[in-house]
Amino acid sequence: MALMTDIRENLGKTFLVLITIFFLLLIFLEWGMDLTGRKGGKSGSTDVVGVINGREITYKQFADIVRRSSENQKKQSGQDVDEETERQIRSQVWNQLVDEALIEQEIGRLGITVSDQEILDIVRGPNPPDMLTSQFKDSTGTFHRDAYERAMSDPQNRDAWLQVEEILRTEQRRKKLQSLLLASVRATEGEIRERFVERNVSMDVDFALFDHNRMVPDSLVKLTDDDARQYYNAHPEEFRVKAGRKLQYVTFSSTASHEDSATVRDELQRLLDQAKSGMDFSELASTYSETPQADAYFKHGELGKAKEDPLFSAKKGDVVGPITDIDGLHLFKVLDERQGNVEFVQASHLILNHTPGPDSVKVIQKIRDIARRARGGEDFAKLARENGQDGTAASGGQLGWNGKGAWVKPFEDAAFNARVGAIVGPVRTQFGWHVIHVTGKDKREIKIARITMKVKASAKTIDAASQKAQDFAFLANDEGFEKAAQNSQLRSLESAEFTKGSVIPGLGLNDAVNNFAFKNKLGTISEPISISNGLGVFKVSGIRAEGARPFDDVKLISKAGATRLKKLEMLRGQAEEFRKSLSSSSDMITEAQKIFRVIAQKVSFKLADSPLGVGREPKFNGAAFTLNPGEISHPVEGQRGLYIIKLNSKTALDTVRLAVERVSLRDQILNEKRSRFLNDWRVALREKAEIEDHRDKFYR
Repeated sequence: MALMTDIRENLGKTFLVLITIFFLLLIFLEWGMDLTGRKGGKSGSTDVVGVINGREITYKQFADIVRRSSENQKKQSGQDVDEETERQIRSQVWNQLVDEALIEQEIGRLGITVSDQEILDIVRGPNPPDMLTSQFKDSTGTFHRDAYERAMSDPQNRDAWLQVEEILRTEQRRKKLQSLLLASVRATEGEIRERFVERNVSMDVDFALFDHNRMVPDSLVKLTDDDARQYYNAHPEEFRVKAGRKLQYVTFSSTASHEDSATVRDELQRLLDQAKSGMDFSELASTYSETPQADAYFKHGELGKAKEDPLFSAKKGDVVGPITDIDGLHLFKVLDERQGNVEFVQASHLILNHTPGPDSVKVIQKIRDIARRARGGEDFAKLARENGQDGTAASGGQLGWNGKGAWVKPFEDAAFNARVGAIVGPVRTQFGWHVIHVTGKDKREIKIARITMKVKASAKTIDAASQKAQDFAFLANDEGFEKAAQNSQLRSLESAEFTKGSVIPGLGLNDAVNNFAFKNKLGTISEPISISNGLGVFKVSGIRAEGARPFDDVKLISKAGATRLKKLEMLRGQAEEFRKSLSSSSDMITEAQKIFRVIAQKVSFKLADSPLGVGREPKFNGAAFTLNPGEISHPVEGQRGLYIIKLNSKTALDTVRLAVERVSLRDQILNEKRSRFLNDWRVALREKAEIEDHRDKFYR
């Protein structure tokens, strides 16, 4: 009875939780998009951020979803959302809204509905959805059906149940749509057998490769422009490309300035003075730190190089800082210190790469001489900088603190068995010859409180960058992009060609920049647009329409393709003659080695493999599989030339194992085909949709 009382008393809280869970979904499915068409809309509104097949998304709707997504991101990470993350969130929200709209419109077009009885069967059936039943389970996981039924019957919960009903109705419509789309997707017995064969049947073959580049010099190939043109016309798929754009651009950084850094440092200095005057450091940390405190003891190597030495050199009770690191500026107080169970070693090293052959003796002599000099008192860091042959040389060979398992075994054994201050070596590892300087050993662990402040661009810095970008955009439109960049002493860059929605070389994914490029004419200059760590002003500097690239642009590629075909034809007769000279009992590799520059090799592989010495050549694998043991193929064309293949053996099909694995293979194939089908369907849906993206009017 006590359990029932608790559920009854917390019923309002239960439905509040459900409403909270459903609310984000409802943003997409009801309020945020008005996909059902019940709310109408004002066509042609200036507050429209996008239109999907005539369905408008207002700025308020879009911005509210972005805001909620940003708040959720902040709760998960515990940190403020920066401008770049905000931009990524806007992109994700936009794509989600487009997909949601198109899917709901397709559901409407197909006339897919869910009746009240279907919803009733779901919520009243023997297995209601877990999102409903989870609130009516006790600590043992037992579902209390009577409390669930009473909650559904309580008039006070009517509004909540209507929202639950709408969510379930939407979910069921989606399920029906997916079932309809995937109804024809099947995994045939032939596909199951083929998948099993390509993963399990092994072949052992000899092959001879008549490599057209090794065996036929370019000087022997007579090629005309007509040959290249014929190749171009015969292989249009090789030269077909999507629409592309190029951008010329100038960037304006809005990263934190020296003044911004100094402001944060001054603030930390003020807090340091307060701590030294007797104020409680933990209270200061709780009030001012931008990152949460960690109630843990830290070992060597866990705090980062910049923090390591100052903190482990301090005593309990010391306040340390400010310390600058990649994650901001820090003040620390050492709260406690204890001896741990794990020993750490601090070491530096100097490495000479192992050189096989006669020069290896010189390497050994040199490393021994360096070890002798180090033991004689020469500065180890200087020796490492002058002689070291790895990335640590510039820092004097410093490796920092490490526990066991961080270094390769011979190096680790030498370092951990040496006393502090010792010069050890030479020590041989797979990387080369080392001389090791052991500079510390310690088992201590420390507990700290911290005040962390990130150095962020101030409003003044951001405004200055924005003003510079706006001034440049004005000048670029007035006197020309290149002249404005030159007069302003700014570096003008040009991107490589990119396609719609793709990564922009040098800038990454940026919807606003991409949209500008594809919505405007050649020579158009943008207003300032937000990019990672700043702003950019862009000019459309290149436009290429979708279709085949002009012959003149790909003339060299066409010539290379035509040359390859001519070389293959010149070799085909020789390869066929070689095949005719062989019998099932011939040693093909020995015979092939008699022909100048023919590559001969034995290899074992499965159909799904890339055979050693061959690589990914589906024609090679397929031709080998069709042979019987002892049979020799006709010339098989591959990327490197012509192959003659002799099958030595092939494992038999294990029908018992096939029967055992049949269900799992069928499920794998079905999942792959369904995923591919749904992805292709979504892409096709987008391609035929009329989508207007006006985000660039509201976000820069």
